[in-house]
Amino acid sequence: MQLFLPILRADFAVLETYVYAPTPPLKCPISVFGGLQDNKVTVEELEAWREQTSNYFSLNMLPGNHFFIHENLSLLIECLCEQLQHS
Repeated sequence: MQLFLPILRADFAVLETYVYAPTPPLKCPISVFGGLQDNKVTVEELEAWREQTSNYFSLNMLPGNHFFIHENLSLLIECLCEQLQHS
């Protein structure tokens, strides 16, 4: 706990104090991944990342909930490799 407590506190501090400031879009590609059964983050929220790049954008929805990364790690890695090959 001594190791993780400061990290968790810092994460919560960022969440509580962050204020979005519009800036020009990035010039790098952005690939976004989400879970098809996620009830915490909507497709519309994920799609909003499109505004953050003037380059290639892809939205990849994988089977699973908010923690789809744990349920479908091999599929996620496969999709990441595919994305990197096209970058």
